[in-house]
Amino acid sequence: MTTLTVEVDKEKDLPVLQALLSRMGLKFEVEEEDDDWGDLPEAAIEGIKAGLADVKAGRTHPHEYIMAEMDKKIAGFRKKNG
Repeated sequence: MTTLTVEVDKEKDLPVLQALLSRMGLKFEVEEEDDDWGDLPEAAIEGIKAGLADVKAGRTHPHEYIMAEMDKKIAGFRKKNG
């Protein structure tokens, strides 16, 4: 499988491109670019985007699992450092 990323600057061109890709029988996904990241540094933005990609791909753990793991680590730290 090959992935192609296309940036469309003119909103009016998007429906035409979608129709063309559909007619060719190609699967595609439209991602709206939200550039309003405020004053966040680029590294933070990239980290957030990577996290969102992880969620989309199912690479996550339930809250309960993470909290149980943290409780174990804290208990071990307390035992070790009294």
